Amino acid sequence: ILDLGCGGGQNCIALARQGARVTGVDLSEMQIAHARRLAAAEDVHVDLVLGSLEELAAFDTGATDIVFSSYTFPYVADMARCLEECARVLRPGGRLVFSLDHPVRGCFFDEEAGELLPFPARTYFDETPVRWRFDGTSVRMETIHRTLDTWIALLGDAGFCLTRLVEPKPSLEMLDDLWPEDDPRAPLRNLPQCVIFLAEKR
Repeated sequence: ILDLGCGGGQNCIALARQGARVTGVDLSEMQIAHARRLAAAEDVHVDLVLGSLEELAAFDTGATDIVFSSYTFPYVADMARCLEECARVLRPGGRLVFSLDHPVRGCFFDEEAGELLPFPARTYFDETPVRWRFDGTSVRMETIHRTLDTWIALLGDAGFCLTRLVEPKPSLEMLDDLWPEDDPRAPLRNLPQCVIFLAEKR
C-alpha cells in the first residue's frame, strides 16, 4: 500500500498492523520525522519517503496493489498528474481509495470570516482555490475545491473506473460536538461531511 500525504503516519501504522507492506509519502520533512518517531515508538515497520504526490518516480511501475490517501488530495495543485502517477504505480486491477471533505461542505465556507456559515457563501461550481488559516495559528493554507463531477472525470481521464462512492452518515455524537442543535450553525448538521472514492485501474 502506498499512503499519499501520510502526515504523521497514523494510517500507515494501522495498515501495517493488519499485515500490509506500507510506504508513506509526504511533502513535509516535519511530518515524515514525526511519522518515523511514532512508528518506532509503536514498534511497527513502515517505509517513509519525503516527496511530492505529483511525482512518484521513486516507485516502480505496476508494483503497488493499493494507493490510499486521507484528506490530502485537495492540497494537490496538479491533480491530473497525481492521478496519472497513481495509475502508473498500480498493478492492473489495483485500487485507489481516497477520502475528502465533501465538496458540498465547501460552499458554506466564508474565506473572510474563516469559518463555516449556516448558509452557502459561494457557489458549488466555483473551483478556485479556497484560502484559510490553520486553527490557532497564522499559517496560511490553500485547498482546491473540485465538484464530484470533476473528480469523476479526473479519475476516468487517468485510467480509473469508479467502483463506489461512499458518503458516510456522520454520527450524532460528532454532530452534537460540532454543531449542537441550538447553535446558529445547526443547519450544517444536514450536510454530508465526507466522501470516499473507491476506484480500480483499468
